[in-house]
Amino acid sequence: MVGLASSALLTVIILTIRSLEGASQPGSCRIVCDPFQSQSGTHELGANGLVIPLSSSGQGPVGPAGPPGKAGPPGPPGPKGNAYLTGPVAFYAALKEDFGTDDVLKFSTVMTNLGGHYDASTGMFTCKLAGVYHFSYHIVKNGLSLRADLVLNDHKIVASAVAVDALHTDTASNSAVLELKVGDRVYVRLNKSNRTFKDIQNLFSTFSGHLLYEL
Repeated sequence: MVGLASSALLTVIILTIRSLEGASQPGSCRIVCDPFQSQSGTHELGANGLVIPLSSSGQGPVGPAGPPGKAGPPGPPGPKGNAYLTGPVAFYAALKEDFGTDDVLKFSTVMTNLGGHYDASTGMFTCKLAGVYHFSYHIVKNGLSLRADLVLNDHKIVASAVAVDALHTDTASNSAVLELKVGDRVYVRLNKSNRTFKDIQNLFSTFSGHLLYEL
Protein backbone atom coordinates (compact mmCIF):
# COMPACT_ATOMS: atom_id res chain seq x y z
CA MET A 1 0.00 0.00 0.00
CA VAL A 2 2.86 2.31 0.86
CA GLY A 3 4.57 1.43 -2.40
CA LEU A 4 1.46 2.32 -4.37
CA ALA A 5 1.20 5.71 -2.64
CA SER A 6 4.85 6.45 -3.33
CA SER A 7 4.41 5.54 -6.98
CA ALA A 8 1.38 7.83 -7.26
CA LEU A 9 3.27 10.67 -5.56
CA LEU A 10 6.21 10.26 -7.95
CA THR A 11 3.88 10.34 -10.94
CA VAL A 12 2.28 13.60 -9.74
CA ILE A 13 5.71 15.19 -9.20
CA ILE A 14 6.85 14.25 -12.72
CA LEU A 15 3.67 15.66 -14.28
CA THR A 16 4.00 18.82 -12.21
CA ILE A 17 7.60 19.42 -13.33
CA ARG A 18 6.62 18.90 -16.98
CA SER A 19 3.76 21.35 -16.66
CA LEU A 20 6.11 23.89 -15.11
CA GLU A 21 8.53 23.50 -17.98
CA GLY A 22 5.77 24.44 -20.42
CA ALA A 23 4.53 27.44 -18.44
CA SER A 24 5.16 30.73 -20.22
CA GLN A 25 3.63 33.25 -17.85
CA PRO A 26 5.50 34.27 -14.67
CA GLY A 27 3.65 33.83 -11.43
CA SER A 28 3.67 32.23 -8.00
CA CYS A 29 1.73 29.16 -6.94
CA ARG A 30 2.00 26.09 -4.73
CA ILE A 31 1.08 22.56 -5.74
CA VAL A 32 0.40 20.24 -2.83
CA CYS A 33 0.33 16.43 -3.20
CA ASP A 34 -1.47 15.14 -0.12
CA PRO A 35 -3.35 11.91 -0.88
CA PHE A 36 -3.81 11.05 2.78
CA GLN A 37 -5.04 12.99 5.74
CA SER A 38 -3.11 12.91 8.98
CA GLN A 39 -4.26 10.68 11.74
CA SER A 40 -5.30 13.69 13.77
CA GLY A 41 -7.95 14.47 11.17
CA THR A 42 -6.58 17.94 10.53
CA HIS A 43 -5.11 19.07 7.26
CA GLU A 44 -1.64 20.50 7.82
CA LEU A 45 0.11 22.06 4.82
CA GLY A 46 2.82 19.69 3.64
CA ALA A 47 2.23 17.10 6.34
CA ASN A 48 1.82 14.18 3.91
CA GLY A 49 2.80 15.77 0.65
CA LEU A 50 5.29 17.95 -1.15
CA VAL A 51 5.12 21.79 -1.50
CA ILE A 52 6.73 23.20 -4.64
CA PRO A 53 7.00 27.06 -4.57
CA LEU A 54 7.11 28.86 -7.90
CA SER A 55 8.80 32.27 -7.90
CA SER A 56 8.25 34.97 -10.52
CA SER A 57 11.06 35.65 -12.91
CA GLY A 58 10.73 39.38 -12.04
CA GLN A 59 10.65 42.43 -14.31
CA GLY A 60 13.48 42.78 -16.78
CA PRO A 61 15.47 45.96 -17.52
CA VAL A 62 13.84 48.79 -19.43
CA GLY A 63 14.43 48.49 -23.14
CA PRO A 64 15.79 51.28 -25.37
CA ALA A 65 13.45 54.03 -26.52
CA GLY A 66 11.79 53.47 -29.84
CA PRO A 67 12.21 55.74 -32.85
CA PRO A 68 10.17 58.98 -32.92
CA GLY A 69 6.77 58.83 -34.50
CA LYS A 70 5.67 60.58 -37.64
CA ALA A 71 5.02 64.33 -37.48
CA GLY A 72 1.40 65.28 -37.11
CA PRO A 73 -0.50 67.48 -39.56
CA PRO A 74 0.16 71.24 -39.43
CA GLY A 75 -2.10 73.33 -37.22
CA PRO A 76 -4.52 75.96 -38.48
CA PRO A 77 -3.06 79.33 -39.50
CA GLY A 78 -2.95 82.07 -36.86
CA PRO A 79 -4.77 85.39 -37.06
CA LYS A 80 -3.50 87.88 -39.60
CA GLY A 81 -1.43 90.67 -38.09
CA ASN A 82 -1.71 94.39 -38.79
CA ALA A 83 0.90 95.49 -41.28
CA TYR A 84 1.11 99.04 -39.95
CA LEU A 85 2.37 97.78 -36.58
CA THR A 86 5.56 96.35 -38.03
CA GLY A 87 8.81 98.15 -38.63
CA PRO A 88 10.48 101.11 -36.85
CA VAL A 89 8.69 104.20 -35.59
CA ALA A 90 10.50 107.57 -35.83
CA PHE A 91 9.80 111.11 -37.01
CA TYR A 92 11.64 114.41 -37.40
CA ALA A 93 10.02 117.68 -38.53
CA ALA A 94 10.92 121.39 -38.65
CA LEU A 95 8.91 124.56 -37.99
CA LYS A 96 8.55 127.02 -40.88
CA GLU A 97 5.70 129.28 -39.75
CA ASP A 98 5.57 131.52 -36.69
CA PHE A 99 3.16 130.92 -33.80
CA GLY A 100 2.35 132.67 -30.56
CA THR A 101 0.41 132.74 -27.27
CA ASP A 102 -1.02 129.22 -26.67
CA ASP A 103 -0.79 127.72 -30.14
CA VAL A 104 -0.02 124.08 -30.87
CA LEU A 105 3.12 124.13 -32.99
CA LYS A 106 2.70 122.53 -36.39
CA PHE A 107 6.05 121.33 -37.67
CA SER A 108 5.10 121.20 -41.34
CA THR A 109 8.47 120.36 -42.91
CA VAL A 110 8.66 116.59 -42.34
CA MET A 111 12.07 115.05 -42.89
CA THR A 112 11.37 111.60 -41.45
CA ASN A 113 8.09 109.86 -40.59
CA LEU A 114 8.67 106.11 -40.32
CA GLY A 115 5.40 104.39 -39.49
CA GLY A 116 3.34 107.48 -40.30
CA HIS A 117 2.51 108.30 -36.68
CA TYR A 118 3.22 112.05 -36.97
CA ASP A 119 0.60 114.35 -38.58
CA ALA A 120 2.08 117.57 -39.99
CA SER A 121 -1.35 119.20 -40.35
CA THR A 122 -1.98 119.04 -36.59
CA GLY A 123 1.57 118.84 -35.22
CA MET A 124 0.60 115.77 -33.21
CA PHE A 125 2.21 112.37 -32.82
CA THR A 126 -0.44 109.65 -32.34
CA CYS A 127 0.74 106.35 -30.87
CA LYS A 128 -0.29 103.26 -32.85
CA LEU A 129 2.11 100.84 -31.16
CA ALA A 130 2.34 100.67 -27.36
CA GLY A 131 5.85 101.17 -26.11
CA VAL A 132 8.46 103.51 -24.62
CA TYR A 133 9.28 106.57 -26.75
CA HIS A 134 11.84 109.37 -26.67
CA PHE A 135 10.83 112.91 -27.73
CA SER A 136 12.85 116.12 -28.06
CA TYR A 137 12.09 119.65 -29.26
CA HIS A 138 14.00 122.89 -29.87
CA ILE A 139 12.10 126.17 -30.37
CA VAL A 140 13.72 129.52 -31.29
CA LYS A 141 11.91 132.58 -29.94
CA ASN A 142 11.30 135.85 -31.77
CA GLY A 143 9.90 138.02 -28.95
CA LEU A 144 10.86 138.72 -25.35
CA SER A 145 10.04 135.34 -23.83
CA LEU A 146 8.89 131.92 -24.85
CA ARG A 147 7.68 128.83 -23.03
CA ALA A 148 7.03 125.59 -24.89
CA ASP A 149 5.45 122.54 -23.23
CA LEU A 150 5.51 118.93 -24.34
CA VAL A 151 1.91 117.81 -23.83
CA LEU A 152 0.39 114.35 -23.51
CA ASN A 153 -3.31 113.95 -24.37
CA ASP A 154 -4.23 117.67 -24.15
CA HIS A 155 -3.97 118.03 -20.39
CA LYS A 156 -0.72 116.56 -19.07
CA ILE A 157 2.49 118.60 -19.42
CA VAL A 158 5.42 116.16 -19.41
CA ALA A 159 8.24 118.65 -20.14
CA SER A 160 8.70 122.42 -20.42
CA ALA A 161 11.33 124.73 -21.88
CA VAL A 162 11.76 128.49 -21.55
CA ALA A 163 13.79 131.16 -23.31
CA VAL A 164 13.88 134.71 -21.87
CA ASP A 165 16.31 137.17 -23.47
CA ALA A 166 15.24 140.61 -24.67
CA LEU A 167 18.49 141.33 -26.51
CA HIS A 168 19.37 138.06 -28.21
CA THR A 169 17.75 135.16 -30.01
CA ASP A 170 17.43 132.19 -27.69
CA THR A 171 16.29 128.57 -27.90
CA ALA A 172 13.94 126.69 -25.59
CA SER A 173 14.59 122.96 -25.67
CA ASN A 174 13.84 119.82 -23.67
CA SER A 175 13.26 116.08 -24.04
CA ALA A 176 11.33 113.27 -22.38
CA VAL A 177 10.97 109.48 -22.31
CA LEU A 178 7.31 108.44 -22.21
CA GLU A 179 5.47 105.14 -21.86
CA LEU A 180 2.60 105.35 -24.34
CA LYS A 181 -0.42 103.22 -25.06
CA VAL A 182 -2.29 103.02 -28.35
CA GLY A 183 -4.18 106.25 -29.00
CA ASP A 184 -2.00 108.56 -26.87
CA ARG A 185 -1.12 111.90 -28.50
CA VAL A 186 2.04 113.96 -27.94
CA TYR A 187 2.70 117.49 -29.24
CA VAL A 188 4.41 120.81 -28.45
CA ARG A 189 2.27 123.76 -27.32
CA LEU A 190 3.21 127.34 -26.46
CA ASN A 191 2.29 128.61 -23.01
CA LYS A 192 1.49 132.37 -22.90
CA SER A 193 4.43 133.12 -25.13
CA ASN A 194 5.56 135.70 -27.67
CA ARG A 195 5.91 134.62 -31.25
CA THR A 196 8.30 131.96 -32.42
CA PHE A 197 11.03 132.76 -34.94
CA LYS A 198 9.78 132.50 -38.51
CA ASP A 199 12.22 130.19 -40.28
CA ILE A 200 12.02 130.17 -44.08
CA GLN A 201 15.27 128.50 -45.12
CA ASN A 202 16.77 126.95 -41.98
CA LEU A 203 15.77 124.26 -39.50
CA PHE A 204 16.14 126.12 -36.21
CA SER A 205 12.96 124.86 -34.53
CA THR A 206 12.45 121.08 -34.65
CA PHE A 207 10.39 118.29 -33.09
CA SER A 208 11.40 114.61 -33.17
CA GLY A 209 10.66 111.29 -31.54
CA HIS A 210 11.26 107.56 -31.92
CA LEU A 211 10.29 104.23 -30.41
CA LEU A 212 12.81 102.81 -27.93
CA TYR A 213 11.08 99.42 -27.46
CA GLU A 214 7.62 97.89 -27.64
CA LEU A 215 5.52 96.89 -24.63
